Amino acid sequence: MKKRTILGLLVAIILIMATSCLFKIRRKDCVKVFYKRIARTSSYAQAMPGNYKYVDYASLARDFDALIFGGTSSTPKLPLFWADQTNQTFGIPAYVGDHRTGQDGEQEAVTTAAAVYSATLVGIDKADQHGNNYVQMLNAFFNPAEGVFLNNPGRSSADASMWYLLYPALLFAHVSQQYPEETQLRQNVVKTIESWYKAYEVMYNNGEPDFNYTGFNFLTNQPYKNGRWTEPDAAVGIAVLLYYGYELTGTEQYLRATINLLDYIDQFFGSPLYEVLMYYAPALMAKVNALHGTSYDLDKAISRVFDGNSIPRGGWGSLVGKWGDYEINGLFGSITDGGGYAFAMNTFTAAGALAPLAQYDPRYARDLGKWLLHASSNARYFYSPETKRENQSLSRLTGTSDELQAIIEVVPYEGIRKQSGGKEPWFGGDPTVYAWATTDFSLYSGAHGGIFGALFAPTNQEGILKIDLLATQLTMAKAYPTYLLYNPHSTAKEVIYQIKGAEPVDLYDTVTNTIVQRAVQKETKILIPADEAVVIVEIPANAAIVQRGLNNYVDGIYLSSNRSTVSFKDLKNFATVKGRFTVELILASNFADEIAEAYLTIDGEVFRCKDNKVRLDTRNFTRGAKKVTAKVVTTHGLSDEATLRLDFQ
Repeated sequence: MKKRTILGLLVAIILIMATSCLFKIRRKDCVKVFYKRIARTSSYAQAMPGNYKYVDYASLARDFDALIFGGTSSTPKLPLFWADQTNQTFGIPAYVGDHRTGQDGEQEAVTTAAAVYSATLVGIDKADQHGNNYVQMLNAFFNPAEGVFLNNPGRSSADASMWYLLYPALLFAHVSQQYPEETQLRQNVVKTIESWYKAYEVMYNNGEPDFNYTGFNFLTNQPYKNGRWTEPDAAVGIAVLLYYGYELTGTEQYLRATINLLDYIDQFFGSPLYEVLMYYAPALMAKVNALHGTSYDLDKAISRVFDGNSIPRGGWGSLVGKWGDYEINGLFGSITDGGGYAFAMNTFTAAGALAPLAQYDPRYARDLGKWLLHASSNARYFYSPETKRENQSLSRLTGTSDELQAIIEVVPYEGIRKQSGGKEPWFGGDPTVYAWATTDFSLYSGAHGGIFGALFAPTNQEGILKIDLLATQLTMAKAYPTYLLYNPHSTAKEVIYQIKGAEPVDLYDTVTNTIVQRAVQKETKILIPADEAVVIVEIPANAAIVQRGLNNYVDGIYLSSNRSTVSFKDLKNFATVKGRFTVELILASNFADEIAEAYLTIDGEVFRCKDNKVRLDTRNFTRGAKKVTAKVVTTHGLSDEATLRLDFQ
């Protein structure tokens, strides 16, 4: 009996040690390969931002709200708010010192609706603030004759561009999501979604889709082009609205339309990015891939957002590098205009739109975490107190009042130019250049600051943020609290993780599809390896995890997706190869999966892999740099590809 007991203990110890070793090997050797790269993020000089600083954007957003809605700054000199008696709503100018201030109907939803949304994200009840219901007032932007929300109250869609129609509609939907008791707003959002579905039907044109237009006139029910530019990423904005409509109403035709719209974007030649709508494509594509079995190319979608390869607006993307004394990694805008031009609103909006990608495809968690960390630190330079005064357009004003001083503490500049007037960089914007306003302080940009405030929370480790992947999602789907944590340090770091609720939870990491802590109450410690990420989902303690297809669920609620990533073994980008050499592919997964078929494409020639290998001879090719693309299909029907460039000698 004793021998059996001892033998049993030895077996148990061996199994425990084996399991532990397997986990460590998997974490060390496989998960590093499992991540997928975001090229612009991978090009940062270092994982940790230089001169890193944590900024409490939630406090900034609350102070911004108090400045605008508190009545302390509404003086005749620099009014920031007015009561629109014509339309029974309120107005906020786009800029401090905007010449249109106080003119009813001139205020824009990209400022007013964003201000309500942003404040709500950081805990302010805009339906009952100082006795006012600012949520209800937003209904003034709905045009009942056209059945859509517009960017200006009392206007029509006749001369509005796509993004000025669709982005406000998304903002109103976000606000409605957070105030379900505001039934009129919800009804108007539903009507707007139905109107955009009808617009989709017109532009889908019986299976011959074309969304490459400047705008859509809901009075004539026809799209139009102004002869100067088009905005094909309108298809993304419509898709986001319709998928939300599908979740809200269960209307199947909205889901079919969403897939058709994403098909159009996936197959579009080049990047369709115009302003902000394309930012929403990667996360929505990942969600539809996970929940509806599609296989959209996320690498391509992300490249079209980050890389500055826009067709309708060349250079629009994510910035990389250092301008003068300031890092600008992670900021969004133009990478070509005057050497580079970053915009505050685009940066805030991009973060809110892209962060949810990690919930549905954790392969991007590391590089998303790295990008968001850099953006969170470097976006502080949009705010005047964070930079040298001589590099700001504020330096050109003839004096500053106490009122203006209070404003610049919480209202960001519209943008940052790489250089202007002999200064690098230059903190300002377009308003003073084009005489739109007397300052470059941007209220429409500051009205989006709550997005950062809702996303980012500090931990006990400098530079490791707790990023809320649910905070900015436009969705009706139930989800457990989900957070991304990325470690930018060169060594592993122990993070004190605080749970959201009072009940005990299990902490589930979707990067590895494993439970990392059980029955946690209040807080625990999590060890995050160097330059790696975790996506933690707080699920009920001891809950059963059920796998359906390629997804995992708890009590019918989506938890995670099983995914695989192909990479090249022992070959680095831009490596030189000569004579005979072997290309070997490896597959890393967060579940049991293997390569079923594999191919290499070089100079248009396709090579089928045998045992995941291809034997090549550079003498059979012309000399020079070549793009080598590996494509695989796995035993579970997943597909993936990886690309590098090799110098053939």
